[in-house]
Amino acid sequence: MDLSNNIAESKMWRSILSMIKNKVDPSSVAILNSIENIYYKDGDLYIYAPDKVFKDWLESEVAQIIEDTAQNIFGKKTKIHILSQQEDIKKTSNRNSKKKEEEHYHYYLTLNPKFTFENLVIGNCNKIAYTACLSVVENPGKLFNPLFIYGDVGLGKTHLLHATAYQMLKKNPTSKILYTTADTFASELFAYLQKGKILDLRKKYTDVDLLLIDDIQFLIGKERTQIEFYHIFNILHTLGKQIILSSDQPPSKLQGIETRLTSRFASGLITEITKPDVETKVGIIIKKAKDIGISLPKDVILFLAKTFDSSIRELEGSLRQLKAYHEIMGKSINLESTKNIFKDIIELKKVKPITVEKVLQEVANHFNVNINEILGNSRKKKVITARQVAMYLSRELTDESLQSISKAFKKKDHTTIMNAINKVREEIEKDRKFSLVIEFLKDKLLRL
Repeated sequence: MDLSNNIAESKMWRSILSMIKNKVDPSSVAILNSIENIYYKDGDLYIYAPDKVFKDWLESEVAQIIEDTAQNIFGKKTKIHILSQQEDIKKTSNRNSKKKEEEHYHYYLTLNPKFTFENLVIGNCNKIAYTACLSVVENPGKLFNPLFIYGDVGLGKTHLLHATAYQMLKKNPTSKILYTTADTFASELFAYLQKGKILDLRKKYTDVDLLLIDDIQFLIGKERTQIEFYHIFNILHTLGKQIILSSDQPPSKLQGIETRLTSRFASGLITEITKPDVETKVGIIIKKAKDIGISLPKDVILFLAKTFDSSIRELEGSLRQLKAYHEIMGKSINLESTKNIFKDIIELKKVKPITVEKVLQEVANHFNVNINEILGNSRKKKVITARQVAMYLSRELTDESLQSISKAFKKKDHTTIMNAINKVREEIEKDRKFSLVIEFLKDKLLRL
């Protein structure tokens, strides 16, 4: 089809994006902005995604919204066609070479465009797993093979698997990668067995550079599936191809999976993702809130971080509820309204806000100085450091204004506070030991 009127940079497409902006999150808008080939012809809108991954995401997440928006703008029914440039090029090539499209890894690869390392908040809960995934990308099949990641539901295992695949593609765009779940693998095996094409399934799963299997616990009780996966695993491992598996339990607790398989799972690196600590949850909330376009006061962020502790998914759900409240009621979000929104669905914890007084107490205890010394004019080096740290943490962890903090520290204006904050920030950058002290005090105050 000859489509010469590319509207990617036109007023028409910008109008569509402008109207969509209020219906989807900012990261989705950024993804749409990155698409370079959009054509309008005979009442139809043709959107060319860079590859099948983006095509699948567009179709499932935003195609209907684009269609409805385009119809409003054009004043008539507009049909949306989501196409993959990669597949289009492949089909043209296939007509000449008679190769099947299935030979390209993208035919099998379905990833969430938002699940990248750039969108991952790193904390003590996932740092080892994250580092292991990066190492796998740099040395596939050599260091940690298999890499086995386990943890409770909703802690980010799937995000890590997708991000690893993206990072591998970034490093080597021709990498053959296959991502699936154990449940999907079992269903696929059954379909191939019915057709008598089990050899085709084996070829598909062994002709890869990286195999990622999510929720491996779903192999429990599926004896035939385990037998087939055992053979595929052995072939890949022998060939030095990378395997990454995720589960809600470590291999030793996967009762109902053959010992010969669990021993293979345990032959590489086993790493756990745990529940994020309060400080990591604060970072997640700040990032996710920015992604969906809402602004939250510090006391609300702290309340959510201390209240929702079962999973990251639950945190994201709480933010969507707050956004809905803000949009429907047209009211700003504060601690009182937040507690009211969640009063019927959670058992509220008594979350006490961090105050300047709390900061002063913890800093004084840590540096072994008196609060009165911090608030006074002592020029002892230890007291000066404690004073500056207390001012910095008061600004970072409380909702008090600079003027209020100045008053609490008995200063005439907030210039002294700003100077102290800048001094501490400089020391954090220069001195690793000092930065660890700050992190320790932050963590302690957040846990109070």
